[in-house]
Amino acid sequence: MDNFIVLTKSFAANESTVVDIKSLGFGTTLNSLVFQNKTGQSATFVWQKNVMPDNAEKIGYFKEIINELGVRIAHYDGFITVTNGGGVQYLKAELKR
Repeated sequence: MDNFIVLTKSFAANESTVVDIKSLGFGTTLNSLVFQNKTGQSATFVWQKNVMPDNAEKIGYFKEIINELGVRIAHYDGFITVTNGGGVQYLKAELKR
């Protein structure tokens, strides 16, 4: 499994940023997205594929597993929008595939 740092940023409360994962070579071959702050708290989202009845793979989404950070994720066509929770914090995000 390959791991890639896709984000390191200090966030203000409720600040959002967009990460273009498609240009980094990621399509739908994703496994998980893990966030960590400087105090060791984390958030983990796993990639959930949407599969049609004819087994043709379609786009998916990141399903929240654990979230101590209050981070929200939205995925659309190779872009991830990361929205920080209600406090100021530095976040590092690692994408695994």
